[in-house]
Amino acid sequence: MERNLGWLMNRAGLIWRTVVDRYMAELGLTQTRWVTLLVLDKVGEGCTQTVLAANVGVEQPSLVRTLGQLEEAGLIARRPSPDDARCRTVWFTPAGKELLGKMELVAAEGRELLLKGLSSEQRLAMHQMLEVVIGNAQAVLEGEKS
Repeated sequence: MERNLGWLMNRAGLIWRTVVDRYMAELGLTQTRWVTLLVLDKVGEGCTQTVLAANVGVEQPSLVRTLGQLEEAGLIARRPSPDDARCRTVWFTPAGKELLGKMELVAAEGRELLLKGLSSEQRLAMHQMLEVVIGNAQAVLEGEKS
């Protein structure tokens, strides 16, 4: 059973993203754009493009292209970092925050379909277990950096 855990987590993540992608398409968002917006919301406004790229899981040049598109659409703004003029920080515009609210409503609908059949207790347990796995993985990666 444990041999399949990584595969199952990966498969669940991929298929989850595919389902959410169908819902986000209704809002006119590509997967790259909605993932970037959701990650920005999780990481927090004012993060640098480098931090955002690392959390999205893409190289910075790829993210810069997406951020340019989101900025052109009026959903985000990029500003110079107050700490380092070489860095740019990323912020939601009012239109971006409004879209984020719509995205959450659409995502909640899809999430309910994906979690159908799981009790509140099972959902909480899964959440807690995944946080532990992610924390362990981050500790391994941080150990490699040392």
